[in-house]
Amino acid sequence: MPMLKQPIPLKELVFDFIVTHCASYCHQLSVKGDLEKLRQSITEIKLEVFSWLPPILGQHAEFCEKFFETFLGFGYDMLKSGGRVRPLAHNRAAVEIMMDVEIPGLRCSDLHLEYLDSPDYCRFRILGALKMHNPPYGFLVQNVLRCFRLENLTQLWLISWCGDRELEIIGRRCRKLQLLNIMNSINVSDEGLRALRPCTDLRDIDFRGCASKLTNNAVNRLLSDLKKLEEFNVIKDDYFPGRDEIKTYDPCSRRQTLVCPSMKSYCVRGSVQNSDIDAVVTLFPNLTHLQFCCEILADLRKLQNLQSLKELSFWGSYSVIRHLGQLLRIIGENISVIKLNLPTTVVGHLTQPDVNFVHEYCKNIQEFVFAFRPRMHMDELLIPSFKKVKKLAIEHCYMRIATIKFQEMPELEDLTLVDFEPIVDIISSIMLDNTRFGKLKTFYSPTLDSTDHQRLHDLNQIAKERNLDFSIVFLDDCSL
Repeated sequence: MPMLKQPIPLKELVFDFIVTHCASYCHQLSVKGDLEKLRQSITEIKLEVFSWLPPILGQHAEFCEKFFETFLGFGYDMLKSGGRVRPLAHNRAAVEIMMDVEIPGLRCSDLHLEYLDSPDYCRFRILGALKMHNPPYGFLVQNVLRCFRLENLTQLWLISWCGDRELEIIGRRCRKLQLLNIMNSINVSDEGLRALRPCTDLRDIDFRGCASKLTNNAVNRLLSDLKKLEEFNVIKDDYFPGRDEIKTYDPCSRRQTLVCPSMKSYCVRGSVQNSDIDAVVTLFPNLTHLQFCCEILADLRKLQNLQSLKELSFWGSYSVIRHLGQLLRIIGENISVIKLNLPTTVVGHLTQPDVNFVHEYCKNIQEFVFAFRPRMHMDELLIPSFKKVKKLAIEHCYMRIATIKFQEMPELEDLTLVDFEPIVDIISSIMLDNTRFGKLKTFYSPTLDSTDHQRLHDLNQIAKERNLDFSIVFLDDCSL
């Protein structure tokens, strides 16, 4: 069976207890409707508890985030049980746990800002990360950023609404910025990109969906100015079909003498020819992570010249199996991650021989994500013994139901199965099998019918009673 849970470190246990205790006390004041006492208690927490937390551990920001999330959680639980909606003024008071005090590394998002007025934004003294999907309602967009203290900002998300004026502010005031995500901001132009030149510490920039007003010349200039850039328009979990497959930058437009040695992660878009692959290999020789979101018309064997390449991921609506096999025969032993994020409607998902092929040529793979194509109803997929795989995620084409069996998976920690049956029997046999699954900690499950959902909850309870370091997480409750 999986390993037993180890005792929670005392320092972590005490920290969580204090957070929960403070949030619970403030929640009770909110239930009583005592706003004045609530605000006074928030002030006292900042004076007393913050002085107790050792600054060297950097726990002040973590305390603020957990306190506010826990406080909101108590309010949601009260509402679910038939209680009244908590007044917005009380949530606003709770946000003040993060304000008027210097907290290095503080993270702020729409979750906090929705209870505040824009003039209050300057009360976040030392802001490390800011994540805004939407500007405040009724407030001039170009003035929002001016309200924040941005000098210590290292991460910034302005999803869907950033423009050139915002980028000018960022260029002037965010000299420590390392991550910038402005994807789907259609008003960004070459002028805005040029304004980022002073942000010389930028490591990761994402302006997917901004291509309508951007030119290759502006992007090339950005690549030359930002010497530390490591990630460029890489897709993480927020893939947009069709939109993300549009070529936002043509690597062939850059002189091949202008090499970018710091680049580690890059996403190729548009129809890819041999010339595109040649340009990527020459311009970004130190890539460790390469994505394709496009139709591949090139010989991927050219990628063997990327000596540091470890991760390959494919997104979009084009089959890649034939091209991938040619490449893996050459560099398979170097690859640690393979992700085939293809929709179920695409022809060319992995079959049993394909899985066996990856097992044969990718001896050091640690993460494997793919979809299985059954040959018939209740076709069986046999997962060979991947000795080093830690994370495995498998779904299959929705037209047929399949089942699955495993050989020994000695390092497997996270397992996701979508639409395999009978899922409860599969998981119950896995969770108590120490021989094949000695390190398995988490099984991720999609939304199930009520019967299977309850039975898997029962397995969670069995794991808890036996103190197993194993849990079943339902994807309708959280995301991967």
